[in-house]
Amino acid sequence: MNNDVEMQDRRFTLKGWHLTVLILLVLVGLIGLYVATHRGETERRIAALRAAGYPTTFAELAEYTKLPDGAENAAGVYESAFGAFVPPVDDANVPVLGKAKWPARGTPLPEPTAKAVEECLAANRQCLTLLHKAAGIAHCQYDHDDGQMLTPAQDIRHGEQLLHVSAIYDASQGNPEAAVTAIEDGLRLSDSLQREPGLIGYLVRTGCLGLILNGLERSLSLTAFTDGQLKELGDVLTRTGNTLDFPRVLVTERCAMIEIWRNPSRLGPTGPGLPVRMLPGMRPTWLADILDYMEACIDASQLPPVERLKRFRRINNEMQQLSFLHLLAKQTTPALTRVAELDLRARAHLELARTALALERYRLARGRVPERLEELVPQYLKEVPSDPFDGNPIRYRHADPGYCLYSISDDGQDNGGKEKADVPSGAPYDWCFIVTR
Repeated sequence: MNNDVEMQDRRFTLKGWHLTVLILLVLVGLIGLYVATHRGETERRIAALRAAGYPTTFAELAEYTKLPDGAENAAGVYESAFGAFVPPVDDANVPVLGKAKWPARGTPLPEPTAKAVEECLAANRQCLTLLHKAAGIAHCQYDHDDGQMLTPAQDIRHGEQLLHVSAIYDASQGNPEAAVTAIEDGLRLSDSLQREPGLIGYLVRTGCLGLILNGLERSLSLTAFTDGQLKELGDVLTRTGNTLDFPRVLVTERCAMIEIWRNPSRLGPTGPGLPVRMLPGMRPTWLADILDYMEACIDASQLPPVERLKRFRRINNEMQQLSFLHLLAKQTTPALTRVAELDLRARAHLELARTALALERYRLARGRVPERLEELVPQYLKEVPSDPFDGNPIRYRHADPGYCLYSISDDGQDNGGKEKADVPSGAPYDWCFIVTR
């Protein structure tokens, strides 16, 4: 009888490890259900994107960004040009490509600088010839591997820097026709990146665009252009502005993020979120967060410029306020608010440059610059361009000599046309286009 009682006690005694196993089984079941449910939902969302014509794999991305059938590709000529680039021997006296700085706007080049730049351009005659040849080809598509640009960004920057230096040197030598060619070739080199997928190519492009527009700014301060040359440059700027397609860039970036979700090893063995992405059930949440974040950013990128940046900043704040369960997305999603700021700055810079060209045409016809930008309408501009950062007309003030056109830029403050070089490090400044002549 005692044996029967002992057996009953053993049969109904609930040990601690029993409870532990039970809890683990429940957790595994819940995680499995969660993963299955969310995986099915995210796969449906990806299928819906694919059905709408958006790329969701690198193979689809290649199709999405490919050249028109039968189009000639400038990439090979550009790559030959990059291979022909010769760094300056005397980098101490060559601005941008070397250590020297440009003199104040409108100031002739010091003799050592002029000589060093002349030698650098002579050594790069073949490179410049090939850049000019490539600029005459309408389409460009660099080679890719898994959505990444293979042509080194530094090669493209060197080409843009060379054209920047060439434009300013030609203007300083009283050769506006050669300066126009260098500026247009620089714009075409920037445009050659318009089919690049993802953010890296777009950031390289906006950087190149800013450099060649700075070359135009300095060239206008050094020599006089004809009305025909000014109009031609304005038309090329308009064309370039029409090819800036930030929403399309975000669509291609979303594709890259989906591929990273499929294969997290693309982040590297020590990439962001390594401990978290190894936890069960985290990847479905990760992808859902990515799709939500990118969809919100793509929608924001299509808003009117004055509303766009506010929305991007709100999206970023919402992402940062998510709980620990969303940590992986918080660590791996790109900082698109900053890219949105740079995109608007590039657009503002283009409008400032286009307005400066209209001002110079007015100066040629009237012998003076206008008192107000409205005097340029409608003969030289359809309307006074708006500052994309606040929606107001771009600012204009006279300087002695010359004038300053400016945007308040991403800090939202009107600092009276003070450029970065005019203020202490970290102080607010405006995005300016200044002609001193």
